[in-house]
Amino acid sequence: MRTILVVDDEMSFLEILQVILERAGYRTIVAANGRDGLNLIYQEHPDLVVLDDMLPGLSGSDICMTVKQDPAVKHIPVILYSAGPRVRDRDFIAQIRADAALYKPFKPSDALKLIQSCLNGTGV
Repeated sequence: MRTILVVDDEMSFLEILQVILERAGYRTIVAANGRDGLNLIYQEHPDLVVLDDMLPGLSGSDICMTVKQDPAVKHIPVILYSAGPRVRDRDFIAQIRADAALYKPFKPSDALKLIQSCLNGTGV
């Protein structure tokens, strides 16, 4: 079973995404802030990370850049999502080396398709 780490400071959204992923057959681990999320990446080595960009303290894009610069974990696909404008900027997504971006709000089916494509190595 593949493991997905979800990092979001909005508990209701975190719980909804966790239910969606578990119903789709994934094991999920969650973090409510960037620092804990980054620690879990190193402790758990998840198969994929889904990050909210707008986290207090350490942002999702900061975490993504840290992960993608570290040979120990850079192979882990990262999906950055947000309602903010930065995730719509392809240059920004390329700069932080995220594997894909997802714009809030999104349909569960769209999230699952994107997650599957990233797990298959064909991220958007």
